[in-house]
Amino acid sequence: MPPKEEAATEKKEKQSRPWLTIALLLAVMLLSGGYVFYFFFGGNTPTTAAVASGSQRPVNMQKLGLDAIVVNLADPGLHRYLRLKVTLEYSEAKLTPELNDKVYRIRDTIITVLRSKKTADLQSEDALKRELLAAINTQLLAGQVQGIYFEEFIIQ
Repeated sequence: MPPKEEAATEKKEKQSRPWLTIALLLAVMLLSGGYVFYFFFGGNTPTTAAVASGSQRPVNMQKLGLDAIVVNLADPGLHRYLRLKVTLEYSEAKLTPELNDKVYRIRDTIITVLRSKKTADLQSEDALKRELLAAINTQLLAGQVQGIYFEEFIIQ
């Protein structure tokens, strides 16, 4: 092939490539947009989670945040204290008035459990949460608290 024909063929191929580039960019944008939409809006919503787990309705969890609690720990010879902020989570709406009426009892129960602890006892967060939940639930009649969450947990 003469050099002029080769140059013309290459020029023609380069002119058609911008359309290919635009088409590829458009496909990538559509795929990434679909992924973002699925990630933020189509993922595991409460309704799909409830259906997947076998229940008919999603559970609407309620929460009650308690004020910060400061207690002295039971370490012999040491003056250490714990500052704790707790949020309780429960599913029964009828439990809300009882929890609000018994906040002082719940705080006292938490303080009593924590004052008997040494610093070494506080290393297992899950065991402490289970113990606190059991102690709190003994105070309640209308239902049970399912979860306890530490928003603040400072030992000094």
